[in-house]
Amino acid sequence: MSVEQLISSILADLKANRLKLPTLPQVALKINDIIDSPDATAKSVAKVISTDAALSARLLQVANSPLIRVRSSPAENVQAAITRMGMGVVRNIVTSFMVNQLFHSKHDALKKRVSVLWNHSAHVAAISHVLANRFTRLKPDDAMLAGLIHDIGKLPIITKAEDDAELANDSVALDNLDKKLHTVLGKVIVQTWHFAPELIAAVANHENLAYDSEQLSIADVVTVANLLSYAGKKHTLTQADWTTVPAFKKLGLSPEDSIATLEEARDEIAEIVKLLTA
Repeated sequence: MSVEQLISSILADLKANRLKLPTLPQVALKINDIIDSPDATAKSVAKVISTDAALSARLLQVANSPLIRVRSSPAENVQAAITRMGMGVVRNIVTSFMVNQLFHSKHDALKKRVSVLWNHSAHVAAISHVLANRFTRLKPDDAMLAGLIHDIGKLPIITKAEDDAELANDSVALDNLDKKLHTVLGKVIVQTWHFAPELIAAVANHENLAYDSEQLSIADVVTVANLLSYAGKKHTLTQADWTTVPAFKKLGLSPEDSIATLEEARDEIAEIVKLLTA
């Protein structure tokens, strides 16, 4: 089957609700529901999170990391971690941890592709956090989550390849499918997850270099972060004229300034990537 035929097939499956899309684990949905409740407390959220040992450990790790930048004594339990971070940050950290679990494949030919995809997503998430923190009034944890899920639309393509040995071993075809479809599929996925409009916009538009929102948005941050993640590498996005990209102007940065920022924040970015990929 040609790439064009595969694209038509995938879009037809999407339209008919036959395409297998990734879903968030139930614990993430339950925690989101509790946090959305007007009666939500650190204690009630901690009770749910504490049922998952791995999630509890990750939350404590983040709460006591430079990401939160609190100089007081370490948070020693989940409830203390939640109180320190706040509900919004907790929601994003939980979602980030659960998204990580979606990036897997049992197919030998696809394992490396999934690993590269997750590491790239973590890198873009880290850069997004740094950019939002240093140059905007946007919430850095929102920007980090948007960066982490910006390529989520590539997962259904990997899932489809798991049932097609020929496609699974054809990296060129997979690259072409990603290029043509991942933003379309990604937008549908985060819409089904009922994510906030600004996160949906970031997923849908991060490779649309002409995207020009009315005001600075998370989509702008992720667009620049994604471009910077490819700096110095051979990629179609590095062939564009970055000086014409509205997202840079929204951030008040030139491409040169942003690359300098990347160098300055190298250790901070590495620390965030380590937290996300550990």
